[in-house]
Amino acid sequence: MLPVFGLRSAMPAERDAFVVPDGRRAAVFDESLKLLRTVLRDSGVTFAGEYFAVRDVDVLPKPAAPLDIWLGGATLAGFRRVGAYGDGWLGSFLTPSEARQARLDIGAAADSLGRHIPDDHYGINLAVGEGRLPEPVIRGIRRRRPDLDPAELVAADWDQLHRQLDDYVAAGLTKFVIRPAGATASAGFIDRFTKELLPRQN
Repeated sequence: MLPVFGLRSAMPAERDAFVVPDGRRAAVFDESLKLLRTVLRDSGVTFAGEYFAVRDVDVLPKPAAPLDIWLGGATLAGFRRVGAYGDGWLGSFLTPSEARQARLDIGAAADSLGRHIPDDHYGINLAVGEGRLPEPVIRGIRRRRPDLDPAELVAADWDQLHRQLDDYVAAGLTKFVIRPAGATASAGFIDRFTKELLPRQN
């Protein structure tokens, strides 16, 4: 059976689609996460917020164990959101030292609300090239993080990726999403992925 739930906007009834008010995207997202956590946990949920309202809502079947909600984010506001509404964090385009600070900020935000993010629920997306980084990847990184050398964020080869992984593990991260740098990977990428990373699995 598929999960079934209903949601209606608290915006005026004549609106056909929910429109996020200017400057309120973060508030809308926060409220949606609060509602999501509630309907995943409770039955017959009635919720009336600033942006969303539902009545007698159920998600069925209820998961046997609570579902973890993992969030991204690379700002202090994003870290506070993870602390308030998330069960894990998966970052991207952050150095190991920045990721360490993110973990501390998220933990502090959770503690301030009487919540706890498990120590092994912090991770990061990483990309690896096959000897060099494609020029479009380098340009994309420079647009997103002009303050850093692209090589600090994306590994040109597997040896560099292993060094990065060691640094992120030392920073307290335990979950990693590894993907090829660029739009496509070579036919042998999966075989190399398996050879390089299976020995590191714990």
